[in-house]
Amino acid sequence: MSSDRASVFLLGATGYIGGGVLARLVVNAKPLFDITVLLRDAVKADKLKPFGVKTVLGSLDDTEKIESLASQADIVLVEWQADADHIESTKAVLAGLKDRYQKTGKPPVLIHTSGTGVLADDAEGMHDTDVMYNDNDVEQLAKIPPEQPHREIDLLVLAADEEGEQH
Repeated sequence: MSSDRASVFLLGATGYIGGGVLARLVVNAKPLFDITVLLRDAVKADKLKPFGVKTVLGSLDDTEKIESLASQADIVLVEWQADADHIESTKAVLAGLKDRYQKTGKPPVLIHTSGTGVLADDAEGMHDTDVMYNDNDVEQLAKIPPEQPHREIDLLVLAADEEGEQH
């Protein structure tokens, strides 16, 4: 990685959202980033190499590999639609980011999507609300009920953020 480029690690690069994010990065921002993606499929990995994307073969169960890759990244983008509740890979990403922070003193960036299912209420258009969710409002996010989908992952991310603020 050159010193003037940020390193990006992307999980979920061939999914619907992750694929769109990767395409935008490659087309519009490639000069700014060195991009690494974790893929299960060697054929898909080969298709990305001509675009200057570094590919690493593995799965969400390859937690040591994920932790290592996350520890090398300035920015980690996690698009987990395929398995938004994969606890061990989440812990690996967070451990890698913590390691990077401890080694560099520079807070890394985590962009984590698990779908908006956490905000589902089955209102079916029968009820309106003035509530607007904001990812920067940690207090609001902490108040989302624990029975909501993907909540265990969200709580891990919130706890890691809180731990980082204490350092």
